[in-house]
Amino acid sequence: MAENWTDANLNFYLLLLCHGSHINPYPVFLSEETVLLYELKDARSVPDPIHTYDAGFKGVPLIIDNGSYQCRVGWATDKEPRIVFRNCYAKHRKDRGKKIAAETEILVANDIGNMEAVRFQLKSPHDENVVTHFEAQETMFDYTFTHLGINTTRVPHDVIITEAFCNPNYSRQLMSELLFECYGVDSISYCVDGLLSYHRNHPSTKDGLVVNIGHCTTHVIPILGGMADPSCARRIRMGGQHLTRFLWRWLQLRFPQHLNAITLSRAEEILHAHMYVAEDYMSEVVKWGDVDYYEKYVRRIQLPFVAAPVSTVSAEQQRERRKEAARRLVELNARKREEKLLEDEAELTRLVELEEAMEEFTPDEPEYQHALEEAEVPSLTHLTKKISILHHKIEKTRTKMMQQTAAEEEEPKPKRVCESVSPQKRADLEQWVEEVKQQWRDIQARRAARRHKRQEMAKRRTAASQERMRIISQLARREKKDDNFGMRDEDWDVYKAINKEGGGSDSEEENEKLQELESALRQHSPEFLGDANSSKPTSLAENYQIQLSTEQIRIGELLFQPYMYGLEQGGITATIKYVLSLYDSATQERIVGNVFLTGGPSSLPGLAARVRRELLAHRPFQSHFCVTEAKSPVLDPWYGARDAAEELVAVGISRADYQEHGGDRITPNKRGNMYWAPLTPVALESAPGSAVPSKETTPAPPELTPLPSDTTNDADNTSS
Repeated sequence: MAENWTDANLNFYLLLLCHGSHINPYPVFLSEETVLLYELKDARSVPDPIHTYDAGFKGVPLIIDNGSYQCRVGWATDKEPRIVFRNCYAKHRKDRGKKIAAETEILVANDIGNMEAVRFQLKSPHDENVVTHFEAQETMFDYTFTHLGINTTRVPHDVIITEAFCNPNYSRQLMSELLFECYGVDSISYCVDGLLSYHRNHPSTKDGLVVNIGHCTTHVIPILGGMADPSCARRIRMGGQHLTRFLWRWLQLRFPQHLNAITLSRAEEILHAHMYVAEDYMSEVVKWGDVDYYEKYVRRIQLPFVAAPVSTVSAEQQRERRKEAARRLVELNARKREEKLLEDEAELTRLVELEEAMEEFTPDEPEYQHALEEAEVPSLTHLTKKISILHHKIEKTRTKMMQQTAAEEEEPKPKRVCESVSPQKRADLEQWVEEVKQQWRDIQARRAARRHKRQEMAKRRTAASQERMRIISQLARREKKDDNFGMRDEDWDVYKAINKEGGGSDSEEENEKLQELESALRQHSPEFLGDANSSKPTSLAENYQIQLSTEQIRIGELLFQPYMYGLEQGGITATIKYVLSLYDSATQERIVGNVFLTGGPSSLPGLAARVRRELLAHRPFQSHFCVTEAKSPVLDPWYGARDAAEELVAVGISRADYQEHGGDRITPNKRGNMYWAPLTPVALESAPGSAVPSKETTPAPPELTPLPSDTTNDADNTSS
């Protein structure tokens, strides 16, 4: 559709933008209580089946849309591609360190179930949008032909494969060498994905401007007379990959608590489902500053989480269980203490018998020395001291056991934090509330002190950290034949002094007391606690949510302002303006009559409307232009190659052409690249009297005679 900027057509254009066929980027607002909450699918790839291959496919061309993001493969007789997979592979974790290829297991394309598990081991044949890693490309071809069911020694088919716009001859030569020498194909036809999509959507339009937004790059290609004009085409290093990575890092920086949960795959899913291009970026940003607008259009993404198991046990039952566990622990300690007491008594009896036996011998007799060895002491004095220490220890243990028995016989008094208050005594109630407030402040102060001490312990040069190291060094200097630290009650104080947790933690008893105090304060003095608790999440799921506000328009804006990503390049509209400036006004009118958007990221809602708005501001008053979108931005290149399979095979490279001219030689056609012959090297400046010709006398290389061109092109295409 060509727009004529009269008042009537302008009103129609605005109506078209508001109610056009593109997807509405704004969420539907239902009511004030409606919360726009979305869940992530986390879809995993499904392994591709191995199709059957029979004699019916003999002579059928094979179409490979070899994109840097996805590869789409199928026969020219298929309605849809048979195989669609990510153009990458990775080694299995258990085979990462193996050097021998035969011993390694390679996960290719859709065989990779969890892409994030091998994210940093992924390898691709492409460097940006140009194939440079042909070992990886061979792996991808093996995967492709195997899943198509081709089980012959060679691939006896004509192959139609896409390549980058203005693909280097060297890359094309290596690709031809791989397909001819390794797989034995019949012929190869090279074409460009953006041009295939353009000619499928506009088969009869000879002039236009293709904006092909790919995974790694964006190309602005003018079309004149049905043929691409590569001399005036421009390339932008901005594509879907950059949008995804920018969104990924942006969300990680904005929500650092969910750093591990925000993966590149989830960022890609969010980009496809929630991003759009703003028609006027700055005015949209201003709108997001309004609180009502924010609450109305913000999108909340629910991240996956594992909910804690819900306990059906009441608080009273939990107390009883804790008491039972404490009682069992006390009984266990008492049993160990009794066992230790019996061992000490037996040891004391043995030492006393040795002491009595030593009295009957003199120190020179061997029986005396044998008794000292059994007692493990050097002299009788040390034996007497050891007996005294052991006797004192036994008495102390017996005393502690008697105290424990007496304490168990006494009935414990129930602990009550909040005393009952009589409503009739108002003065007593106010005084009691103040006491509860003070208790609440004391608990909070103790908690704050413990947190501060933990922070100080973590630092190196604080007084608390230095005191901890001093105590540890003193303990290390002690002579310890037997490691009995912890046997004494005083050791617990030392442990608390050197513990990194600050000498203690929030005990369950303290938490229960704090809950009871807060419950009483909510009933009698709710204003004391304030509204701090009202802003806390009401559920655990809200702790694992991220909010998308300006991100919805910020990501798509990178296509128009690449400097936001750090690239010193112009955006789509700036590049379009520059390309148009390379032509005269009449040619500009022909080109802008059909501005065509294609490529995966071109499906972002609002992109076409933004380009229309930018062109409206740039083009002269009442000038005509038209912006259209591909019907299927992702699959149109494959469909275009399928529809024009016969024409592409006719201009392909046969094995005889490959052996005669080399793998980089192609026949120019409207769906592919032009052929640029390599320059003949010029000899250096010859010295006087030398037979080597100089630059001035070196003859120019003969003009290249092109191979037979596409017979289907008309006279205009041939002249262009």
